Amino acid sequence: MNAILTSLLSLVGNLVPLAGGTSSTVGMIINTLTEVVPLVVKEYQDVAPFIKNIIAATKDDPAATLEQLNQLDALDKQIDDAFDAEVARVTEEDKS
Repeated sequence: MNAILTSLLSLVGNLVPLAGGTSSTVGMIINTLTEVVPLVVKEYQDVAPFIKNIIAATKDDPAATLEQLNQLDALDKQIDDAFDAEVARVTEEDKS
């Protein structure tokens, strides 16, 4: 699974600069990330940097609308929250 996610995210990351500055392409990138983020939680350390880079690059696209920027911010927060929750779970587990 990790290799598949890494390949998919690498592909999406390479497409971001080629998006051509269209709002619909930005939307497709957001949709792909929205579907991938839940899968990333378990593989966080390996693939989260790819997603974070894609989010940052997509946010820099001047074609991104305010709504899309808000969606990207929410995805970024979702990744951070999932990581924080996993760290808390592992920390609590280690205490036992």
